Amino acid sequence: MVVIGKKEKDSFEQILPTLHNNIQNIYANTQEGNGQKWLMIDLEDDNKQYEDIKTIINIKARRK
Repeated sequence: MVVIGKKEKDSFEQILPTLHNNIQNIYANTQEGNGQKWLMIDLEDDNKQYEDIKTIINIKARRK
């Protein structure tokens, strides 16, 4: 699970078109609550989706 909050939303949405299609779909289909989206992303192997999650975590880390 990755939470995209108000602080990360702009940075995340800028890179969203470059992310794995599955992550784009999860983001588009996740309802926002209190300015946050809680993304439940299943990672099973080291593929592009896995690398994208590391990119998202780096965005969150820079915002703190």
